[in-house]
Amino acid sequence: MTTEEVKQLKAKFEADGSQALGVHLTKEQAKDIRRELHLYYGFDNGENLTTLFGMEVMDIDAPEFKFE
Repeated sequence: MTTEEVKQLKAKFEADGSQALGVHLTKEQAKDIRRELHLYYGFDNGENLTTLFGMEVMDIDAPEFKFE
């Protein structure tokens, strides 16, 4: 999963007026996003993602991707 895909899914989730405050990522999704952010910014903040597009990253080892 890429950061662009997360933004698109967030927009779909919020289309009905809901607001995504948190996101749960699978282990593989978190790894892919971390790698992409490292390529963009040239450094790695470590294993724990804290926020992503204004949402708190609630889990980086979730059974499935979902918003809160």
